[in-house]
Amino acid sequence: MSYDLILRQALKLHDEGRLDEAERLYRQILETAPDHPVVLNLLGLVAQSKGLHEQAVSFFTRAVEQNPQSAEYHFNLAWSEERRGKAAEAIKAHLRALQLQPGIKEARNALGNLYAGLGQTERAREQYNQAALLDPAYVEPRANLAKAENNIPALQKLAAQYPDDALIPYYISLLYRKEGKNEQALAAAERACALSADESALLLAGELCLDMKRQTEALGYFRRALGLNAKSVTALINLANAETDAETAEQMYKKALDISPDNVDARINLADLFYRQGRLHEALEEYRQAVILAPERAEISNNLGIIQKDFGEYEEALGLFFNALLKRPEGAEYALNAAETLTLLYQTEADKAKKIAANWLRQMPENIFARRLNEIFGHMDGGSGTDYARELFNQFADNYETVMNKIEYRLPQLFKQLLGTVKGEIIDLGCGTGLIGRALKNDENRLTGVDISSAMLEQAGKKGVYDKLVEADIEKYCRRLPPADWVVAADVFGYVGRLDEIIPAVFPRNFCFSVAAAPQTDDYELTPSGRYRHNPEYVKKLLQKAGYSDIMEHRTELRRENGRPVEGVVFVAKEK
Repeated sequence: MSYDLILRQALKLHDEGRLDEAERLYRQILETAPDHPVVLNLLGLVAQSKGLHEQAVSFFTRAVEQNPQSAEYHFNLAWSEERRGKAAEAIKAHLRALQLQPGIKEARNALGNLYAGLGQTERAREQYNQAALLDPAYVEPRANLAKAENNIPALQKLAAQYPDDALIPYYISLLYRKEGKNEQALAAAERACALSADESALLLAGELCLDMKRQTEALGYFRRALGLNAKSVTALINLANAETDAETAEQMYKKALDISPDNVDARINLADLFYRQGRLHEALEEYRQAVILAPERAEISNNLGIIQKDFGEYEEALGLFFNALLKRPEGAEYALNAAETLTLLYQTEADKAKKIAANWLRQMPENIFARRLNEIFGHMDGGSGTDYARELFNQFADNYETVMNKIEYRLPQLFKQLLGTVKGEIIDLGCGTGLIGRALKNDENRLTGVDISSAMLEQAGKKGVYDKLVEADIEKYCRRLPPADWVVAADVFGYVGRLDEIIPAVFPRNFCFSVAAAPQTDDYELTPSGRYRHNPEYVKKLLQKAGYSDIMEHRTELRRENGRPVEGVVFVAKEK
């Protein structure tokens, strides 16, 4: 049988989507003609169709070596280089393809996307415009340009011109999401889904529904995406993330890993699931696999450290936390975990913990956690926790609410439940980004937010619920507390400690506040996290002594730390 006949058979199978059969025939030809450029290119296309881009690059490279004048081979090589995240190599291959054949509009458009991804907007614009000139009816580069320039009006204009093009509302959705306008983003994503059964649009709609706590709708979109592509790893991961049944979610993560064993997100999510279930050894193994696959990702080292800490392997945990900090020095969460672990180590090996803390401070003299820890250990003059709290929350302000969601922070809803419709003047001590203010605001009250962090106050101001915002140290502010009907303080006293002056200063105003509970201490204690816990009896006595006669105690879980509940008490105190 001649090469031509076998090749014709293989091409027919390829066109019919019978890729495995086509591949076998292509490889049969290579056994006797290993440098056949056409066959090498076709094998690259098969690998590309299967998502095997490393393999595809190998075939296309060999094809290019045999026929360097083929623009098609260079273009195909560029496509797979892009898919495996090699932007520089993809750009080089596209430019070579265009040298050989300047009229490849798809290469111009792809180059524009690559330049846009690198932040090279002018170069991107040039390529998009050239692609559009090559074919005025080719709408994709025009849409890509508008997207690269974050130009929603331009995309809306294109949508009016091309009402049946699903790509345009998809891009509009992406940009609205980027602006935090999830309702508009979802409407645009739904339009894209209605125009075309596209996996990307379905996934985007599902993710937006998740962001908006519309879980049932999210599951529906992810299932539709999986129906289009049963091997979609992204759909499987998203579906597992949205799934409430842990066993089902586990199966989906594992299925995703069966399809793509090197998928880091699937491994991390599976590890997180194991950790939440207390399956620490299994979680540890998944994180170890993940760190091999993505050693540059700081959060993996951090998560490994958390498990080692749970096992009591404090020095190993510290090594991982400091590794995470080397990758991301601004990672306040990693520094906090290191500080907690050093405090635990201090309880059994004080000298070793002191040395590590001192070295940390030498390496990172501006790190607030290192400074705070050395204060606690007695290496430096210990100031109050005021400066620590200010710097901590200035650092956390931008992603504070994301962190609060992650640790299942429950106090805004609980305060609303306990207090109902609150009227009159309300002072929100330690208002943060305004979560309590948003929960309590109504037409019959006025809110004053007080916080030590200017960055937190800036975020609170964006919510539009406070009538006044004050930057002040809470203890000092309470010494001259203005008249008010209510004073509220959610998760604030973890940074204060002694409450002997604050509680009397608030009286006779109605007072609602929370404390983390530490019943085994006389009054309060400093925890490894650098926060205080209080004995509820100590707090109650202070309230009674101040003059409060109507005192309600609500014991609850305040939040979670490292997957474990932080037990606390919410006090609601009235004069009568």
